[in-house]
Amino acid sequence: MSDITRFNKKNPTGFRVSCRRGLATIITTALMLTTVAVLGSALVAWSNGNLKVFETALSTTASNDTNKITESLSIENIIFCHSCNTTNGNNVINVTLTNTGTVGVTVNQIQVNGTVINHYSPSRASLPASILSQKSYTISAELPTGTIWKSKSPDTITVTTARGSIYTTQGAPP
Repeated sequence: MSDITRFNKKNPTGFRVSCRRGLATIITTALMLTTVAVLGSALVAWSNGNLKVFETALSTTASNDTNKITESLSIENIIFCHSCNTTNGNNVINVTLTNTGTVGVTVNQIQVNGTVINHYSPSRASLPASILSQKSYTISAELPTGTIWKSKSPDTITVTTARGSIYTTQGAPP
């Protein structure tokens, strides 16, 4: 039965206005405001969590980049030695690394002519090595078996730090 088309004898126009019971306007408004408040609070909490993640990532990146700028390593006192203090008779290059920067440096890798050095003499010296500011560290890098250097031919020594800085120098054996 349609509410608007029903004819009533007391209403000559033939239209009747429906009188349904529903939620009052004030209750509906309160429900909508509560929903908006809950959704708004959830959105604020979610965005604050994301903001913290981005803030942490940004501060870490900025700190690492600043420390990378202030780190400085000097490769000094390159000494070439045949069979000195090695167990397998390999050639050894003694290198002194001096941290001339204002932050500590961690040396992760040493390469000689593009070959990564994996053995050090004496065996107690190894990488990674941490070098404090204004301090030096001497390491004896054993060349792989069969690798020798040629007299008066420059060898390239490359040092890589934990922050990704690369320091290179050349030295020629006598």
